[in-house]
Amino acid sequence: MWLLNDMWLLNPSRADRWYDLHPFDKFHYSKVGKKQLGHQVPAGYFVRPEGHLDALRRMTIPVYVQDAAQLGSPNAVTFPKAEVEKSVGPYFASSPAWMVGHAIAEGATEIQIFGIHLATDWEYLKQKPNMSFLLGVAAGKGIKVIVPKTAPLIRESHQYAYQADPDLPRVAIKKRIQDLEQQLGAIEKQLAVRRWWKRVDPNLVSRKAWLQAQIMDAQYALASATADRSPIGV
Repeated sequence: MWLLNDMWLLNPSRADRWYDLHPFDKFHYSKVGKKQLGHQVPAGYFVRPEGHLDALRRMTIPVYVQDAAQLGSPNAVTFPKAEVEKSVGPYFASSPAWMVGHAIAEGATEIQIFGIHLATDWEYLKQKPNMSFLLGVAAGKGIKVIVPKTAPLIRESHQYAYQADPDLPRVAIKKRIQDLEQQLGAIEKQLAVRRWWKRVDPNLVSRKAWLQAQIMDAQYALASATADRSPIGV
């Protein structure tokens, strides 16, 4: 069981190793439970709770950091960066990725990933592709890779070209809404001109009401549309 960073705040019942591979001089400390807004954190810094390094020093399991001497505890271990890179290459975009690389380098026969979704905007763009790549490397080496079915890692909603995209119903409704809104815009322009000349066409008024009703119906349909999103993967 390998955990990382400030997960000690969750009081885990078990941990066999710990990782915090971020440079200690780039930590921005905050009081436990106090939310930090983005603009309050200097660029290039990583938020950690007050007492974080002391919590790492109290651990009795191996604690992997960039430089064991900086942590200064008996269980601190300098992360074998060069060894990991030699085994799987230099492509790493997150701490969990380094951990997977470490497991591969050590000859793991099975890797299970829990709690690592990499689904936020930044993680999705920068970190998820790297993590998926490394898990693919692991699978290619014959390592059994286990990811929960609800996790988005190395999974997709459908098989391209062989299965229908479950988002198609939503896409179709969105396109219908766009078309109706364009028609509504054209009708409103005509009404505006006719109001100026005080010659409002009742047919245009009726058409406008119909379009508004159709748009509302389509919006309700979009909100309630459901699709089979059972992920497909290893």
